[in-house]
Amino acid sequence: MDQPSLFPVICQEPPEPIHVPISRWLLTVYSRDILSRLDHIKASITSTFGSILKMDSTKKITKKLAGHGRGTALWLTSISNEVGQVLTSVLTVQEGPGLDRMVSGVMERYRQACVTAPVLLYVDCGCCVSEGESKLQTRFAQWPDIHIRLDIWHFMRRLAVGCTTDAHPLYTTFMGCLSACIFEWDAGDLSLLRQAKREQLRQEGVPALTDLLVDRRITKKELSQYCRRRTRGEEGTISLIEQLLQTLEGPKGRDLMGVPLLEQVRMEHIWRVQKRHVKCIQDVPGVQLYTVTGTTTTKGGVVLTRYRCARGSTSLESFHCHLNRFIPGTSANALNFQLYLLEGLNRWNQDRGTAVVTSKPSSLLTYAGDVVQCLVLESCLVLTTC
Repeated sequence: MDQPSLFPVICQEPPEPIHVPISRWLLTVYSRDILSRLDHIKASITSTFGSILKMDSTKKITKKLAGHGRGTALWLTSISNEVGQVLTSVLTVQEGPGLDRMVSGVMERYRQACVTAPVLLYVDCGCCVSEGESKLQTRFAQWPDIHIRLDIWHFMRRLAVGCTTDAHPLYTTFMGCLSACIFEWDAGDLSLLRQAKREQLRQEGVPALTDLLVDRRITKKELSQYCRRRTRGEEGTISLIEQLLQTLEGPKGRDLMGVPLLEQVRMEHIWRVQKRHVKCIQDVPGVQLYTVTGTTTTKGGVVLTRYRCARGSTSLESFHCHLNRFIPGTSANALNFQLYLLEGLNRWNQDRGTAVVTSKPSSLLTYAGDVVQCLVLESCLVLTTC
Protein backbone atom coordinates (compact mmCIF):
# COMPACT_ATOMS: atom_id res chain seq x y z
CA MET A 1 0.00 0.00 0.00
CA ASP A 2 3.04 2.32 0.42
CA GLN A 3 3.99 2.00 -3.27
CA PRO A 4 2.92 4.70 -5.74
CA SER A 5 -0.41 4.05 -7.40
CA LEU A 6 1.20 3.93 -10.86
CA PHE A 7 2.81 0.60 -10.09
CA PRO A 8 0.76 -2.60 -9.67
CA VAL A 9 0.35 -3.98 -6.15
CA ILE A 10 2.22 -7.26 -5.75
CA CYS A 11 0.48 -9.69 -3.39
CA GLN A 12 1.81 -12.94 -1.99
CA GLU A 13 0.27 -16.05 -3.47
CA PRO A 14 -2.20 -17.77 -1.10
CA PRO A 15 -1.07 -21.06 0.48
CA GLU A 16 -2.22 -24.38 -0.84
CA PRO A 17 -5.55 -25.50 0.68
CA ILE A 18 -5.27 -27.98 3.54
CA HIS A 19 -6.66 -31.43 2.85
CA VAL A 20 -9.85 -31.83 4.91
CA PRO A 21 -10.57 -35.38 6.14
CA ILE A 22 -13.74 -36.93 4.82
CA SER A 23 -16.64 -37.72 7.11
CA ARG A 24 -15.95 -41.46 6.99
CA TRP A 25 -12.44 -40.88 8.36
CA LEU A 26 -13.77 -38.75 11.20
CA LEU A 27 -16.39 -41.36 12.11
CA THR A 28 -13.74 -44.09 12.06
CA VAL A 29 -11.51 -42.14 14.45
CA TYR A 30 -14.48 -41.45 16.72
CA SER A 31 -15.47 -45.14 16.75
CA ARG A 32 -11.92 -46.22 17.62
CA ASP A 33 -11.89 -43.71 20.46
CA ILE A 34 -15.09 -45.23 21.85
CA LEU A 35 -13.63 -48.75 21.53
CA SER A 36 -10.58 -47.68 23.51
CA ARG A 37 -12.86 -46.55 26.37
CA LEU A 38 -15.41 -49.33 26.07
CA ASP A 39 -14.56 -51.06 29.36
CA HIS A 40 -14.91 -47.83 31.32
CA ILE A 41 -18.19 -46.97 29.59
CA LYS A 42 -19.70 -50.37 30.34
CA ALA A 43 -18.48 -50.23 33.95
CA SER A 44 -19.99 -46.78 34.40
CA ILE A 45 -23.38 -47.82 33.03
CA THR A 46 -23.57 -51.08 34.99
CA SER A 47 -22.66 -49.22 38.20
CA THR A 48 -25.85 -47.16 38.07
CA PHE A 49 -28.66 -47.98 40.52
CA GLY A 50 -31.84 -46.41 41.84
CA SER A 51 -34.72 -46.89 44.28
CA ILE A 52 -37.44 -45.67 41.88
CA LEU A 53 -37.27 -47.17 38.40
CA LYS A 54 -39.03 -46.33 35.13
CA MET A 55 -39.33 -48.68 32.13
CA ASP A 56 -40.40 -47.67 28.64
CA SER A 57 -39.96 -48.83 25.03
CA THR A 58 -39.69 -47.09 21.66
CA LYS A 59 -39.52 -48.09 18.00
CA LYS A 60 -38.10 -44.87 16.57
CA ILE A 61 -34.40 -45.56 17.04
CA THR A 62 -34.45 -49.03 15.46
CA LYS A 63 -35.24 -47.49 12.07
CA LYS A 64 -31.61 -46.30 11.87
CA LEU A 65 -30.23 -49.85 12.13
CA ALA A 66 -28.73 -50.66 8.70
CA GLY A 67 -26.60 -53.33 7.07
CA HIS A 68 -26.89 -56.95 8.18
CA GLY A 69 -28.63 -55.82 11.37
CA ARG A 70 -31.57 -54.20 9.59
CA GLY A 71 -34.85 -55.75 10.73
CA THR A 72 -33.25 -57.82 13.52
CA ALA A 73 -34.54 -55.47 16.25
CA LEU A 74 -37.87 -53.66 16.42
CA TRP A 75 -37.92 -52.32 19.98
CA LEU A 76 -35.50 -50.47 22.23
CA THR A 77 -36.38 -50.77 25.92
CA SER A 78 -34.72 -48.75 28.67
CA ILE A 79 -34.82 -48.68 32.46
CA SER A 80 -33.92 -45.47 34.30
CA ASN A 81 -33.78 -44.32 37.92
CA GLU A 82 -35.32 -41.41 39.81
CA VAL A 83 -32.79 -38.83 38.57
CA GLY A 84 -33.07 -39.84 34.91
CA GLN A 85 -29.92 -41.97 34.63
CA VAL A 86 -30.31 -45.07 32.45
CA LEU A 87 -29.48 -48.43 34.05
CA THR A 88 -29.79 -50.45 30.86
CA SER A 89 -31.00 -50.12 27.29
CA VAL A 90 -31.46 -53.17 25.07
CA LEU A 91 -32.66 -53.97 21.55
CA THR A 92 -35.23 -56.73 21.22
CA VAL A 93 -37.40 -58.26 18.51
CA GLN A 94 -40.53 -58.06 20.65
CA GLU A 95 -41.56 -56.16 23.75
CA GLY A 96 -42.84 -59.07 25.87
CA PRO A 97 -40.71 -62.19 26.48
CA GLY A 98 -37.72 -60.49 24.90
CA LEU A 99 -37.34 -58.41 28.07
CA ASP A 100 -36.88 -61.36 30.43
CA ARG A 101 -33.08 -61.43 30.07
CA MET A 102 -32.85 -57.67 30.54
CA VAL A 103 -34.88 -57.73 33.76
CA SER A 104 -32.97 -60.74 35.06
CA GLY A 105 -29.69 -58.96 34.39
CA VAL A 106 -30.78 -55.84 36.30
CA MET A 107 -31.97 -57.87 39.29
CA GLU A 108 -28.72 -59.87 39.29
CA ARG A 109 -26.75 -56.60 39.23
CA TYR A 110 -28.55 -55.43 42.37
CA ARG A 111 -27.93 -58.76 44.08
CA GLN A 112 -24.20 -58.88 43.31
CA ALA A 113 -23.70 -55.27 44.40
CA CYS A 114 -25.71 -55.85 47.63
CA VAL A 115 -27.91 -52.85 46.79
CA THR A 116 -31.39 -52.60 48.28
CA ALA A 117 -34.08 -53.53 45.78
CA PRO A 118 -36.13 -50.65 44.34
CA VAL A 119 -39.50 -49.92 45.90
CA LEU A 120 -41.34 -48.50 42.89
CA LEU A 121 -41.54 -49.10 39.14
CA TYR A 122 -43.37 -46.84 36.66
CA VAL A 123 -44.54 -48.36 33.36
CA ASP A 124 -46.78 -47.39 30.48
CA CYS A 125 -48.69 -50.70 30.27
CA GLY A 126 -49.09 -54.07 31.99
CA CYS A 127 -49.42 -52.53 35.45
CA CYS A 128 -52.20 -54.81 36.71
CA VAL A 129 -54.67 -57.54 35.80
CA SER A 130 -58.12 -58.33 37.13
CA GLU A 131 -57.05 -61.72 38.54
CA GLY A 132 -53.75 -63.25 39.56
CA GLU A 133 -50.34 -61.69 38.90
CA SER A 134 -49.50 -59.53 35.91
CA LYS A 135 -46.65 -60.36 33.54
CA LEU A 136 -44.53 -57.62 35.05
CA GLN A 137 -45.03 -58.97 38.56
CA THR A 138 -43.96 -62.39 37.33
CA ARG A 139 -40.97 -60.90 35.50
CA PHE A 140 -39.82 -59.06 38.64
CA ALA A 141 -40.47 -62.03 40.90
CA GLN A 142 -37.12 -61.58 42.69
CA TRP A 143 -38.42 -58.23 43.96
CA PRO A 144 -41.75 -59.25 45.52
CA ASP A 145 -42.13 -55.97 47.44
CA ILE A 146 -41.79 -53.66 44.42
CA HIS A 147 -44.87 -51.55 43.64
CA ILE A 148 -45.77 -51.29 39.95
CA ARG A 149 -47.54 -48.07 38.99
CA LEU A 150 -48.96 -46.75 35.72
CA ASP A 151 -47.48 -43.50 34.44
CA ILE A 152 -50.15 -40.84 34.97
CA TRP A 153 -49.46 -39.07 31.68
CA HIS A 154 -50.15 -42.30 29.77
CA PHE A 155 -53.36 -42.74 31.77
CA MET A 156 -54.47 -39.23 30.78
CA ARG A 157 -53.57 -39.89 27.14
CA ARG A 158 -55.78 -42.98 27.18
CA LEU A 159 -58.77 -40.90 28.28
CA ALA A 160 -57.89 -38.20 25.73
CA VAL A 161 -58.58 -40.73 22.95
CA GLY A 162 -62.27 -40.22 23.73
CA CYS A 163 -62.10 -36.61 22.48
CA THR A 164 -63.25 -35.77 18.98
CA THR A 165 -59.96 -34.01 18.18
CA ASP A 166 -57.03 -32.50 20.05
CA ALA A 167 -57.58 -29.28 18.08
CA HIS A 168 -60.88 -28.64 19.88
CA PRO A 169 -60.88 -25.33 21.84
CA LEU A 170 -61.78 -27.17 25.05
CA TYR A 171 -59.13 -29.90 24.71
CA THR A 172 -56.49 -28.03 26.72
CA THR A 173 -59.04 -27.19 29.39
CA PHE A 174 -60.09 -30.84 29.58
CA MET A 175 -56.50 -32.04 30.10
CA GLY A 176 -55.91 -29.40 32.77
CA CYS A 177 -59.10 -30.32 34.63
CA LEU A 178 -58.22 -34.01 34.32
CA SER A 179 -54.87 -33.32 35.95
CA ALA A 180 -56.64 -31.43 38.75
CA CYS A 181 -58.89 -34.45 39.31
CA ILE A 182 -55.82 -36.61 39.91
CA PHE A 183 -53.44 -34.27 41.77
CA GLU A 184 -53.70 -31.80 44.61
CA TRP A 185 -51.04 -29.27 45.61
CA ASP A 186 -49.38 -29.33 48.99
CA ALA A 187 -51.16 -26.65 51.04
CA GLY A 188 -48.02 -25.48 52.86
CA ASP A 189 -45.90 -25.12 49.71
CA LEU A 190 -48.70 -23.34 47.85
CA SER A 191 -49.29 -20.90 50.72
CA LEU A 192 -45.58 -20.07 50.89
CA LEU A 193 -45.41 -19.48 47.12
CA ARG A 194 -48.48 -17.21 47.27
CA GLN A 195 -46.87 -15.22 50.07
CA ALA A 196 -43.65 -14.84 48.06
CA LYS A 197 -45.52 -13.81 44.91
CA ARG A 198 -47.61 -11.27 46.85
CA GLU A 199 -44.50 -9.67 48.34
CA GLN A 200 -42.80 -9.64 44.94
CA LEU A 201 -45.78 -7.90 43.30
CA ARG A 202 -45.98 -5.41 46.17
CA GLN A 203 -42.31 -4.51 45.67
CA GLU A 204 -42.97 -4.03 41.96
CA GLY A 205 -45.69 -1.54 42.79
CA VAL A 206 -48.69 -3.52 41.56
CA PRO A 207 -51.84 -1.90 43.08
CA ALA A 208 -54.96 -3.58 44.50
CA LEU A 209 -53.47 -7.01 45.19
CA THR A 210 -56.17 -9.64 45.53
CA ASP A 211 -55.91 -13.39 45.98
CA LEU A 212 -57.18 -13.92 42.43
CA LEU A 213 -54.58 -11.57 40.97
CA VAL A 214 -51.76 -13.25 42.92
CA ASP A 215 -52.85 -16.71 41.72
CA ARG A 216 -52.95 -15.52 38.11
CA ARG A 217 -49.39 -14.21 38.35
CA ILE A 218 -48.05 -17.60 39.53
CA THR A 219 -46.69 -19.48 36.52
CA LYS A 220 -46.80 -23.23 35.89
CA LYS A 221 -43.01 -23.35 36.08
CA GLU A 222 -43.03 -21.80 39.56
CA LEU A 223 -45.66 -24.29 40.71
CA SER A 224 -43.64 -27.27 39.45
CA GLN A 225 -40.40 -25.98 40.98
CA TYR A 226 -41.54 -24.87 44.43
CA CYS A 227 -44.69 -26.90 45.17
CA ARG A 228 -45.15 -30.61 45.69
CA ARG A 229 -48.17 -32.61 44.54
CA ARG A 230 -49.85 -35.77 45.69
CA THR A 231 -52.64 -37.93 44.31
CA ARG A 232 -56.14 -37.55 45.72
CA GLY A 233 -56.86 -41.22 46.38
CA GLU A 234 -58.81 -43.78 44.39
CA GLU A 235 -62.35 -42.86 45.44
CA GLY A 236 -61.82 -39.12 45.22
CA THR A 237 -60.21 -39.37 41.78
CA ILE A 238 -63.00 -41.54 40.38
CA SER A 239 -65.67 -39.20 41.71
CA LEU A 240 -64.01 -36.06 40.28
CA ILE A 241 -63.34 -37.62 36.84
CA GLU A 242 -66.94 -38.80 36.55
CA GLN A 243 -68.18 -35.33 37.46
CA LEU A 244 -65.88 -33.82 34.81
CA LEU A 245 -67.09 -36.22 32.12
CA GLN A 246 -70.74 -35.60 32.98
CA THR A 247 -70.20 -31.84 32.79
CA LEU A 248 -68.46 -31.96 29.41
CA GLU A 249 -71.06 -34.30 27.93
CA GLY A 250 -73.59 -31.48 28.26
CA PRO A 251 -73.77 -28.01 26.70
CA LYS A 252 -70.57 -26.91 28.49
CA GLY A 253 -68.62 -29.44 26.44
CA ARG A 254 -69.36 -27.77 23.07
CA ASP A 255 -67.56 -24.96 21.27
CA LEU A 256 -69.17 -21.91 19.69
CA MET A 257 -70.11 -23.97 16.61
CA GLY A 258 -71.80 -26.62 18.70
CA VAL A 259 -69.10 -29.28 18.12
CA PRO A 260 -68.82 -31.54 21.20
CA LEU A 261 -65.46 -32.21 22.80
CA LEU A 262 -66.22 -35.81 23.79
CA GLU A 263 -67.41 -38.74 21.73
CA GLN A 264 -69.92 -39.88 24.31
CA VAL A 265 -70.17 -43.58 23.41
CA ARG A 266 -66.43 -43.98 22.94
CA MET A 267 -65.59 -42.07 26.12
CA GLU A 268 -68.03 -44.17 28.16
CA HIS A 269 -66.32 -47.34 26.92
CA ILE A 270 -62.82 -45.96 27.58
CA TRP A 271 -63.70 -44.84 31.08
CA ARG A 272 -65.35 -48.20 31.85
CA VAL A 273 -62.11 -49.97 30.86
CA GLN A 274 -59.63 -47.50 32.40
CA LYS A 275 -61.51 -47.02 35.65
CA ARG A 276 -59.73 -49.98 37.24
CA HIS A 277 -56.37 -48.33 36.58
CA VAL A 278 -57.15 -45.40 38.88
CA LYS A 279 -55.74 -47.53 41.69
CA CYS A 280 -52.50 -47.98 39.72
CA ILE A 281 -51.80 -44.25 39.42
CA GLN A 282 -51.99 -43.48 43.15
CA ASP A 283 -48.84 -42.61 45.10
CA VAL A 284 -47.44 -45.37 47.29
CA PRO A 285 -47.74 -44.42 50.98
CA GLY A 286 -44.36 -43.87 52.62
CA VAL A 287 -42.39 -43.51 49.36
CA GLN A 288 -40.65 -40.14 49.10
CA LEU A 289 -41.13 -38.87 45.53
CA TYR A 290 -39.68 -35.38 46.01
CA THR A 291 -36.09 -34.45 46.79
CA VAL A 292 -34.59 -31.05 47.52
CA THR A 293 -32.26 -29.93 44.72
CA GLY A 294 -29.98 -28.11 47.15
CA THR A 295 -30.68 -24.64 45.73
CA THR A 296 -33.08 -22.06 47.13
CA THR A 297 -34.66 -18.96 45.59
CA THR A 298 -35.69 -15.76 47.32
CA LYS A 299 -38.81 -14.02 46.01
CA GLY A 300 -40.05 -10.92 47.81
CA GLY A 301 -37.89 -11.74 50.82
CA VAL A 302 -39.40 -15.24 51.16
CA VAL A 303 -37.06 -18.23 50.75
CA LEU A 304 -38.48 -20.94 48.48
CA THR A 305 -37.12 -24.48 48.22
CA ARG A 306 -36.71 -26.15 44.85
CA TYR A 307 -37.97 -29.72 44.52
CA ARG A 308 -37.33 -32.47 41.99
CA CYS A 309 -40.08 -35.03 41.38
CA ALA A 310 -39.39 -38.69 40.64
CA ARG A 311 -42.98 -39.55 39.69
CA GLY A 312 -43.72 -40.98 36.25
CA SER A 313 -41.55 -41.83 33.26
CA THR A 314 -41.19 -38.34 31.76
CA SER A 315 -37.40 -38.39 32.10
CA LEU A 316 -37.22 -41.67 30.18
CA GLU A 317 -39.45 -40.25 27.45
CA SER A 318 -36.98 -37.36 27.17
CA PHE A 319 -34.10 -39.82 26.88
CA HIS A 320 -35.81 -41.62 24.01
CA CYS A 321 -36.37 -38.30 22.25
CA HIS A 322 -32.61 -37.69 22.34
CA LEU A 323 -31.69 -41.14 21.06
CA ASN A 324 -31.81 -40.07 17.43
CA ARG A 325 -29.22 -37.40 18.17
CA PHE A 326 -26.88 -39.99 19.62
CA ILE A 327 -26.62 -41.71 16.25
CA PRO A 328 -25.53 -39.26 13.50
CA GLY A 329 -27.03 -39.40 10.05
CA THR A 330 -29.92 -41.55 8.98
CA SER A 331 -28.41 -45.03 9.34
CA ALA A 332 -25.59 -46.98 10.98
CA ASN A 333 -24.41 -50.57 10.86
CA ALA A 334 -24.71 -52.85 13.87
CA LEU A 335 -21.26 -52.05 15.31
CA ASN A 336 -21.46 -48.28 14.96
CA PHE A 337 -25.07 -48.33 16.12
CA GLN A 338 -24.10 -49.91 19.44
CA LEU A 339 -21.00 -47.73 19.86
CA TYR A 340 -22.96 -44.51 19.38
CA LEU A 341 -25.69 -45.77 21.69
CA LEU A 342 -23.25 -46.66 24.47
CA GLU A 343 -21.36 -43.38 24.21
CA GLY A 344 -24.55 -41.32 24.11
CA LEU A 345 -26.02 -43.22 27.04
CA ASN A 346 -22.84 -42.68 29.08
CA ARG A 347 -22.86 -38.96 28.35
CA TRP A 348 -26.55 -38.75 29.24
CA ASN A 349 -25.92 -40.38 32.61
CA GLN A 350 -23.03 -38.05 33.40
CA ASP A 351 -25.14 -35.00 32.56
CA ARG A 352 -28.00 -36.24 34.75
CA GLY A 353 -25.61 -36.98 37.60
CA THR A 354 -24.19 -33.45 37.36
CA ALA A 355 -27.68 -31.93 37.34
CA VAL A 356 -28.47 -33.64 40.67
CA VAL A 357 -25.74 -31.83 42.58
CA THR A 358 -25.67 -28.48 40.78
CA SER A 359 -27.81 -26.36 38.48
CA LYS A 360 -24.76 -25.16 36.51
CA PRO A 361 -23.27 -27.14 33.61
CA SER A 362 -20.09 -29.07 34.27
CA SER A 363 -16.82 -27.17 33.80
CA LEU A 364 -15.19 -30.28 32.33
CA LEU A 365 -15.16 -30.38 28.53
CA THR A 366 -14.62 -34.14 28.26
CA TYR A 367 -16.62 -37.28 28.98
CA ALA A 368 -13.56 -39.58 28.98
CA GLY A 369 -13.40 -41.21 32.39
CA ASP A 370 -9.66 -41.88 32.31
CA VAL A 371 -8.93 -38.21 31.50
CA VAL A 372 -11.19 -37.02 34.33
CA GLN A 373 -9.59 -39.48 36.76
CA CYS A 374 -6.09 -38.34 35.75
CA LEU A 375 -7.14 -34.71 36.25
CA VAL A 376 -8.52 -35.46 39.72
CA LEU A 377 -5.35 -37.31 40.75
CA GLU A 378 -3.14 -34.49 39.51
CA SER A 379 -5.28 -31.93 41.34
CA CYS A 380 -5.07 -33.91 44.58
CA LEU A 381 -1.30 -34.22 44.15
CA VAL A 382 -0.93 -30.45 43.68
CA LEU A 383 -3.08 -29.74 46.77
CA THR A 384 -1.06 -32.22 48.84
CA THR A 385 2.21 -30.63 47.72
CA CYS A 386 0.98 -27.16 48.58
